[in-house]
Amino acid sequence: MNGPGTVLERPSPYRWVVLAVFMATSIVAQMLWLSFSALPPCTTNVLCPTADNVTFLTAIYPIVFVAISLPTGYFIDARGFRSPVILGATLLAVSGMLRPFAPSFPVLLALQGVGAVGQPFLLNSISKIARSWFPSSEVTTATGLGTLSIYIGLALGFGLTPVFASLQGTRGMLFTYGILAIVAAALFIGFGREPKQGVAPEKGPSFREIFGMLKIRNIALLSALFFLGIGVFNAFATYVQPMLLARGIANALGGILGGVMIIGGIAGALAMSVLADRFHTLRIPFLGCLGAATVLWMALGVMEGVVPETIGLFILGFFFMSALPLGLELSARSVSPSAEGAANALVWEFSQIGGSVLIFVFEGVGTTYGWTLTFFLAAAITASMLLFSFGLRSR
Repeated sequence: MNGPGTVLERPSPYRWVVLAVFMATSIVAQMLWLSFSALPPCTTNVLCPTADNVTFLTAIYPIVFVAISLPTGYFIDARGFRSPVILGATLLAVSGMLRPFAPSFPVLLALQGVGAVGQPFLLNSISKIARSWFPSSEVTTATGLGTLSIYIGLALGFGLTPVFASLQGTRGMLFTYGILAIVAAALFIGFGREPKQGVAPEKGPSFREIFGMLKIRNIALLSALFFLGIGVFNAFATYVQPMLLARGIANALGGILGGVMIIGGIAGALAMSVLADRFHTLRIPFLGCLGAATVLWMALGVMEGVVPETIGLFILGFFFMSALPLGLELSARSVSPSAEGAANALVWEFSQIGGSVLIFVFEGVGTTYGWTLTFFLAAAITASMLLFSFGLRSR
């Protein structure tokens, strides 16, 4: 079928090509986002900013996301996924190629902002691509793979940035990422197509109707859940070193163990998405993920030592981070096919707000009462998410 929100009656093998080139753009987007926060120690200059300036360069992505997420969702529902993803990938490529040549920090921040504008066009398209190309029996798996690309990009951003910066210098690393962004954009332009056969898409929702989606029980609950869940993840990613130091883990290992959690999330996102498609249910695995994550947050707060914390973080990532693709697909199923992009945009919008707010909450608790307590704060928030989730309706 042709257009957003529709599904092919006879799925084409080409659906995997479309998903693969989309994943490439999403992976590179995360690498561009983290290319300054993961820098190794270096002499301060325009391309090796101070800690405060690194905060600005990293924070601009969620700030811009909050500002434009809903308009991008509207655009995706009105035009399908191809044009929005091409626009987003092109903006990221322009940002990636020009950043190495920035003459001053304000110019560098502006170029980082160009990439930040491109990212929502990608993330808000995940469910639209899955439900446009894949049969119902594979939609959750496709959504999970699309979300998986976010985690892969985060892992590569944290892992490869210090390596490339050490080997090539900061400018060389940024230039390499710019080349990758151009290649990813070119691949999607060449191979990222809408389905050819089918019916015309329905008219997408107006902006008033988008906000009216909060009257839909599942969308309202998922917006709150994404606010809390992404908020907890961002807070942990920001303060992973002091949190783990409180459990006896040296700062030098904090980033590595944070990467272990992301690897667990990659495995969990794939496994849980396949499981949800196999048994035709989203709600039960979603509840299971949050229940397991609640217990694991508490366990991490009492365990000590590298080996127990490493194993615990991998398992935590497997369950906690795998709830994201399930929630995205549940939001898409809660609205009409013509509103899937807007539904995803709405829950992502709340996730970015929560990702900013809870960072300050965790900082206040950690610095005032000790960082060990933040593990139990994460457990309490996850437990509240579990309770809210019992109100979700199966789709």
